[in-house]
Amino acid sequence: MTEKTELVLKRKVVDSHLSALLDSNDGVYAALLSSIDGHAIASKARGDVTDSKLAAMTSSCLALAEKIALEAHQNNCDFVILQNENGYVALKRIGKKLVLSALAKKSVSLGLLLSSTRTTAESFQRDIGL
Repeated sequence: MTEKTELVLKRKVVDSHLSALLDSNDGVYAALLSSIDGHAIASKARGDVTDSKLAAMTSSCLALAEKIALEAHQNNCDFVILQNENGYVALKRIGKKLVLSALAKKSVSLGLLLSSTRTTAESFQRDIGL
C-alpha cells in the first residue's frame, strides 16, 4: 500500500469516528480531533464551529488541567470537562499527541457524553494505532 493510500484510508477512519461521535447522541453538536500542540486535524459539526481556534484553546486547557492534577498529586488527567450555561465541552487525550473534543448541548447526559467520547478515543487508538 502506498503512503498516499494509507493517508486517505486513515482520513476516512478519522472522519468515520468523528461522525459516529456526533451520531451517538443528538446533544453532541461538534467533534474535533487536534494535536496536543493546538493544530486542528479534523472536525465534524452541526453548524458553524471554528476548529482552528478551538484546537488552540483545547490544547491550552488540557495542559493547564494536567498541571493542576500534578500539583494536586494526581496523575494522568483523563478528561477535562467544561460545564457552562449552554452545555459541555469534554476534552479527552488520545495517546501522547492528540486531543478529542466533544461539544454538547446542556440537554445531553454528561455520563453518556463521557462514555461516547471515551469510546471514540479508544476507537482512534485501535484503528489508527496511536
